[in-house]
Amino acid sequence: MLGRRRLLRAGSLVALVVCASALGCSCSARPPDSAPEPARRGAAPQAPGLRGSLVSADSLANTRIGGPYGTVLAYRFRSRWTGVVRGVRFYVTVNSDGRSGYSGGSGGTLRIALARDGGRRRHVPGKSLAAVRMAAPSRDVWPLVRFRRPVRVTAGRFYHVVFSNLDRDPERNYVSINALVAYGSRGSAPPLPDGMAVLLGGTSDGGATPRSWDSRSQRRGDRYAPILEVEGGRPGQHLGLGYMEVWVGNPKPIGGGASVRQLLGRRPASRISGVWLRLRRSAGEAAPLTLRIERVTGGVLASRTVPASAVSSGTPQWVHVRFPTPVRVDGREPLALVAASAGGASYEAFPIRKGTEFGFDPDTVFGGGYAQFADGRSWLGWDQWGGHDLRTGDLQFSLDTGR
Repeated sequence: MLGRRRLLRAGSLVALVVCASALGCSCSARPPDSAPEPARRGAAPQAPGLRGSLVSADSLANTRIGGPYGTVLAYRFRSRWTGVVRGVRFYVTVNSDGRSGYSGGSGGTLRIALARDGGRRRHVPGKSLAAVRMAAPSRDVWPLVRFRRPVRVTAGRFYHVVFSNLDRDPERNYVSINALVAYGSRGSAPPLPDGMAVLLGGTSDGGATPRSWDSRSQRRGDRYAPILEVEGGRPGQHLGLGYMEVWVGNPKPIGGGASVRQLLGRRPASRISGVWLRLRRSAGEAAPLTLRIERVTGGVLASRTVPASAVSSGTPQWVHVRFPTPVRVDGREPLALVAASAGGASYEAFPIRKGTEFGFDPDTVFGGGYAQFADGRSWLGWDQWGGHDLRTGDLQFSLDTGR
């Protein structure tokens, strides 16, 4: 299945499918014809001292629940609150319009369980606290499933969302759950928020009962991130990662008069001591990269230059700089993270797409801004899937913040 591309139609969605995994395939979904702007009340996913999208991603990566390898899946998270979890949202993907590898037969019956942590150093799922069953969908969906009774959780403790398949023949009847993956990552990276991780489990009954757990990894250096929202019992209690695809098909150049930036909005009073940005250098280019914090209305607040030799020309990588003097943010004026180069088209960056159009809460993505590019004349939101000036994508970035 490696390298095949097909078109998918699912309701108003169209996807370009790239089959690239022994356990399943990956795809990216086009937006509805009229894509709404991101909700205004969003906040960044939480990680100590960091604000941003925080995600490394080159593709979607699905895991079959059951299927020919009898696999099960778990998404780990650390609760931010003491209280309850009412439900979870995730990404189910199936075969459609000729594409294959995502589902089989009737699709089976998904069991979605919330489990406590096993209590050991590896932090794998332990005892199930609640579970709900879900019939297989006929197209890709992003369901919010709620437990019959809210589940008690404690702030700071690990929990797991476990996906298994209750069908009598899970090898034949199965669907897939999508995550994000960054291929062959090297070097340091911002940590995922809330202790999140993707775990792959084996079974002795084809997909119904987990037997063992390991970190999800197809190849050395791969980094997986859950597509997951956890809903608490009170307003504003949401955590997770609500990014649901990667716009790799239309990277934008940096250099030769072209730049990219991430609008940051009016950030709460704090300071920015450094920035992270994930991008790739064009082969053979030697011009340095410059990362700046600027006022949207004009004026550079901080700037650092990175030599070209420090940036990969193969797999995209995270670049991290610290500013000699931290930027003090008063929250009164909108800011932007800008990437530029004095050379030709020396670098390229691509965003990840906010899942707020598909039901994910704004608190599971970066709020207050979006990715833009400029060709020397004006700044515009990304263009993708035939849409222009889209405001639903974020660069793969993070800010080192503090009071």
